[in-house]
Amino acid sequence: MSFKVKFWGVRGSIATPGPRYVAFGGNTSCIEVSCGGQRLIFDAGTGIRNLGHWLMKKNVHQAHLLLSHTHWDHINGFPFFSPAFKKDHHFTIMAGHLAEETGGIREVLASQMNQPTFPVPIDIMQAQLSFEDFKAGEVLNLGPDVRVVTTPLNHPDGATGYRVVHAGPASCYVTDPEHTHGKPA
Repeated sequence: MSFKVKFWGVRGSIATPGPRYVAFGGNTSCIEVSCGGQRLIFDAGTGIRNLGHWLMKKNVHQAHLLLSHTHWDHINGFPFFSPAFKKDHHFTIMAGHLAEETGGIREVLASQMNQPTFPVPIDIMQAQLSFEDFKAGEVLNLGPDVRVVTTPLNHPDGATGYRVVHAGPASCYVTDPEHTHGKPA
């Protein structure tokens, strides 16, 4: 019945490594939630690299990766997520903000890994990767008694906020919303 949240990356826009940032970390957005036997990863900023090393050490073979949006600082760690290169691993990668004309979450992640901007294409990843686009506002059932309520956020190019509910406790992941004066966020 445990509900755990761990912050692997908390910086915005640019990773800031170095001794000045040890107290709060220097990696960009990546949050891990463990509940109901499920592992949920929110965003794939540079923090996902260290999370990937930890998952390999702990022999964790599957998780859901839920992206708030696909601005660079929220996805630029994805090509360095080591478990995605292992055949016996499975990751469901989900996003609720992309319009059909973008080709969906697989196309967006693959495009950041195409030459000439990156030398390793997404197809090199050996894990079973399932890509699922949904519409922000839907409720996702990601395991027995693990419910994720989604909501659209006001952010350039769209974004999704998440509320994870398990056996009573809940945790929200809401990042980068743009507030409009006189309106609720």
